Amino acid sequence: MRRILLFTLLLSTAALAQPAPGRQFLFRIEPVRPDFSLQNLSETERPIVAQHAAYLKSLTDEGKLILAGQAFDPKGLWGIIIVNAPDAEAANAIFEADPAIKSKLFRGVVIPFRVVFTRLPQAGPNP
Repeated sequence: MRRILLFTLLLSTAALAQPAPGRQFLFRIEPVRPDFSLQNLSETERPIVAQHAAYLKSLTDEGKLILAGQAFDPKGLWGIIIVNAPDAEAANAIFEADPAIKSKLFRGVVIPFRVVFTRLPQAGPNP
C-alpha cells in the first residue's frame, strides 16, 4: 500500500510540474471605477454589463468558457474568466472582444492557465 501511495504521489507531482499547455487562459478583470458595484450601476454602465453577461453566455455556448465568477473582495469587486483558446493571440482576441473591456468599463490581464482538478456539478441544490 505504501508503494502505491508513493507511486501515486510521484505521478501527481510530475503532472503538476508540467508546463502549462497554453490552451487555457485566465482573465482577471476589475472595474475601472473604484466604487463600482452591481448595485450602483450608472445608466451608461447598465447596458454594458448586460452585454458583458451576454458575451460570456455566448462563449459558454461556443464551448470556450470554462468558468466565470466574481470575487467580493473588501478592497473592491473583481472577477475571473477562464477560457479555452488555441494560443495567447486567440485568448487576447477573446478578452479584447468583451464589451466591458472594449468600452473601458473593465480592465484586466490575460494569463496562461491550466485547470488541474475540477469537480463536475452534481444534480440538486448547491451546498
